[in-house]
Amino acid sequence: MGKSLYRRRVEARFLRSDGRPNFSERIYERELELAVLSKRPVVTLSQRAPIREAIRTIIENNFRRIPITMPDKRLMGIVTATDLVNYFGGGDYFKIIMDRHEGDLFSALDEPLESIMKRDVIKASLDESFVDVLEKMIINYIGSVPIVDEENRVYGIITERDILHHLADKITGRKVEEIMSRDVITASPATIVKDAAQTMISLGFRRLPVLDEEKIIGIVVTTDIVKLFQPKIALKYSARGSVYDLIKTPLSEIMSSPVITVKSDVEIGEVAKIMMENGIGALPVIEDDKLVGIITERDLLYDIVLKERE
Repeated sequence: MGKSLYRRRVEARFLRSDGRPNFSERIYERELELAVLSKRPVVTLSQRAPIREAIRTIIENNFRRIPITMPDKRLMGIVTATDLVNYFGGGDYFKIIMDRHEGDLFSALDEPLESIMKRDVIKASLDESFVDVLEKMIINYIGSVPIVDEENRVYGIITERDILHHLADKITGRKVEEIMSRDVITASPATIVKDAAQTMISLGFRRLPVLDEEKIIGIVVTTDIVKLFQPKIALKYSARGSVYDLIKTPLSEIMSSPVITVKSDVEIGEVAKIMMENGIGALPVIEDDKLVGIITERDLLYDIVLKERE
């Protein structure tokens, strides 16, 4: 999979010629120790745990990712909501369902997490600096970094949302239109889950605004797709428990609606407040009832910690 347009734009604007982030002086104004900033305790799962357990953990805790560990908490990998979307029709992992489980949901839910977990986890040790962690997130375009001790045991985890909360007072007075993404990929209410999942995986997105005659009526994020494959919900859409039936579900059935939106002339400090108060990671930008962009937690974080290339 190639780099998304968004990622290429970030690299062009904020990475130096050596590929390193061009950090703003603002992030050096406050010393943040990883031991303090890390979210603890960390919920982890075994590589032998079934995929159904990852779904339950992500939905019940409103997580986006779960570190996979040995019984002694040594880090083995990580599974994200995006990996689950890949598995349930969005990407190459779907071959596992077709080949091993013949489309049967309940069999597919028993597949061990080791089949879809990422093994080459970007991590940090407790003796690394906050700037080190930020650099790893930006260069690798990831939303979290597990923190491990000297024996590779998971100590904590740092996410984009955690960092944004800690640096919220560093937000500038800039407006949404200055940092929002304008190249928004959308879907229609009739778009089926499989097509939406494939779009997310191929383009590296976590969300798709849903438009009806150019008006936004909903939004679908990766966890909305993951929720569909919970047994109690799945059986409402497929009495026989067929994954093939489920991926034909239209987005109108699973999208979040109504959608919290923002105008392009709003200050980004207000945007951060709205996101934090509502526990959401993105806001569609609306002008004259039309979608003109989208602003995400990542946009806000990059605006705080990075500066334009010279």
